[in-house]
Amino acid sequence: MKKLDVFLILAGAVFLCSVVLFAVPDLLPFRDEKIGELVGECVPRLAAVCFLALLMVRLGDARTLRGTWRGAGFVWAIPCFLVALGNFPLSALLTGEANVVRPALIPLFALKCASIALFEELFFRGILLPALYERCKKQRVLLSVLISSALFALMHLLNLFFGASVADALLQVGYTFLIGCMLGVTMLKTGNLWLCVILHAVFDFGGLLVSDLGTGNVHDLAFWIVTAIVGALCAVHIVCTAVRLAGEDQRAEK
Repeated sequence: MKKLDVFLILAGAVFLCSVVLFAVPDLLPFRDEKIGELVGECVPRLAAVCFLALLMVRLGDARTLRGTWRGAGFVWAIPCFLVALGNFPLSALLTGEANVVRPALIPLFALKCASIALFEELFFRGILLPALYERCKKQRVLLSVLISSALFALMHLLNLFFGASVADALLQVGYTFLIGCMLGVTMLKTGNLWLCVILHAVFDFGGLLVSDLGTGNVHDLAFWIVTAIVGALCAVHIVCTAVRLAGEDQRAEK
């Protein structure tokens, strides 16, 4: 058995064991419930990240892990960063409508956001999106982005089993589908998986900061105005890019 396969099996075993900690958080040796909750959410995802990274290397996708680092890609992604930053509850925090009551836990919370982004991006944009792109005969850009984004969105229905209401779950499915499309086009345009990870982590950090570490209402009028403006600008940017990529793809096939 190859050494890489041994590591792959071990990573899978660690992931399965860590899932038990996530499912039964009382097993974690933390007196502080919030710390135990954050650690319990990080550990399974980080173990899964190791498994997925090894799997990508085993499948010959090591280049995807390295990414394509070009300044032009980051310039192109500016509208996407505006969407991620627009998810921060700045107006609510400034006006006192919301507040962070556990600032000391921000580093651990940031690790949680990074673990979510790493796990979901390695799977959906690192493995699933390229696989769909290679297998689609026609309209590869459109189909691979839409299918991977739909599966990405539907995965969030699992939150129904962790206390989310039907309305909240359906709302999350809607906006995660749109975010998935943004990240999918970003991956196809830049070839940089880590750019997708950064965008995802920043978006989650802003969106979950108050719900995880604070109290109050983050969705005030200013938040929705900013979301609408940057969302519309980014949507035009993403659609235009997708159309160009699809055109380039069709010309390359001829």
